[in-house]
Amino acid sequence: MPSFKILTLYEHDEVSYGCLSKKLGISEHEIEKSLRKLNRAFARNPPKSMSNDSPEETELNENKGFLLLYSDAVRARHYVGFATIDNLLIQVLPKVFKSKGSNKNCTNQQNYQGQKEALLAFIRMLNVSYGLKIRDVELANLRYSKIPNSILEIFIHLFAKSLWEEVQKGYYREYQEIQQEEKFLRGKLLVSRQIKKLPHKRHTFSVELHEFSEDNLLNQIFYATIRFSLSKTMWLANKKLLSELMMVFDGVSFRRITEADLRKVHFTRLNDRFRKPFNLVKIILKSFGGISGEEVGGFFVDMNELFERFILWVLKKSLQEYEVEYQRELNLFDEKKGGNIITRKQYPDFIISKNSIPVAVLDAKYRPLGIKEGKLQISPDLLRQVYVYAKILEEKYDVSRVPTVLIFPKSYTYNSSIKTEDNEATVGSAMFFDGRKLLVMVYDMETLKKELKIEEIEKKFGESLKKSLCDLLNP
Repeated sequence: MPSFKILTLYEHDEVSYGCLSKKLGISEHEIEKSLRKLNRAFARNPPKSMSNDSPEETELNENKGFLLLYSDAVRARHYVGFATIDNLLIQVLPKVFKSKGSNKNCTNQQNYQGQKEALLAFIRMLNVSYGLKIRDVELANLRYSKIPNSILEIFIHLFAKSLWEEVQKGYYREYQEIQQEEKFLRGKLLVSRQIKKLPHKRHTFSVELHEFSEDNLLNQIFYATIRFSLSKTMWLANKKLLSELMMVFDGVSFRRITEADLRKVHFTRLNDRFRKPFNLVKIILKSFGGISGEEVGGFFVDMNELFERFILWVLKKSLQEYEVEYQRELNLFDEKKGGNIITRKQYPDFIISKNSIPVAVLDAKYRPLGIKEGKLQISPDLLRQVYVYAKILEEKYDVSRVPTVLIFPKSYTYNSSIKTEDNEATVGSAMFFDGRKLLVMVYDMETLKKELKIEEIEKKFGESLKKSLCDLLNP
């Protein structure tokens, strides 16, 4: 199998086919053909987003899908992720991780280290948002390695490294049911098969045995992933590690892996230590074309939802003495009184409660934060939205003036004009007409690029958040 050509974009970046052709060494026609194929696959099964801020997707087609295709250029949309089609690997990264020196001009290469930092920061977000269980030290070791700026190479390395660590502790075996012919009777005799035998075959016994074997479904999936990864990787360190794993799994049968095979795997206390490499297997096979019968592979997520999931993780780690609910359904109308009008349900991003009583409503907003005359400028729609959430909770729980908080991202290239003090995340405050408090906070996404443990990153924001929450609740 040929290795992939890598196309890297940031959200909403636009690049001409001519530029891509020059960079990738593929004709403009072939690039456009592959991207249209990707969009058609995306349109058939677009990702479902839980975010209130995700736009409703209509009229998806070969020109509008994961990417927007024009007559002479391609443009990234609000989705981030990665996909493979033909021999092309497309990776779209969050624009908040774009480095200062990035240049859209196709004649100038992006800073290599800046792009690697963006890739690793993106994986950090995915790690905590989707529970991949990747250790910080694993990503830190890649920061200064010579690994190509390819999310596929990174996931292959993480998979191979984690699987190697586990097989060093012991091979996974399980009892397999085997039906075969034996010269001596052992196991369970298959009577119905035995009595149907012709006389010249009755010197053998049809038996059913349970053999403690390494040739089981989980190991077959690992073996298939090792082979697939070895055919795709270009990095020498990955090739060496995968070759060693090939020898370890030499006694395992090869099978073409399907989605159904992945669903059949169940974890117990005996094989739970292999859960992490298995999670990475699913990403590699499903996202990079390793599933049998699937021409297009990919992982796509609306950046609004990814930012919300990341903030959810931060809140749960920071506010352990509180209950944090995500996307809880609220009713705008009084259900008891009825009526003949319907409207959309209300889903606040986060409700913070103490002893089951709401104490604050938070919304995470992945969007620019404006400044006018030295003051923060926020859309009235955002303010009305979070105000209504708080008002509904007050009526439901008979409490007064539930405070509200809006959280925005910040980086060197996104909302960079918003100034913050050290370890201080609150950048603005106001009072609604009825005395309800509003806080505006920012999360510094640059911290995900730094060589800090993820717990240290969360701690910096968490301390500021707890202080602000205490100020809200205890004026």
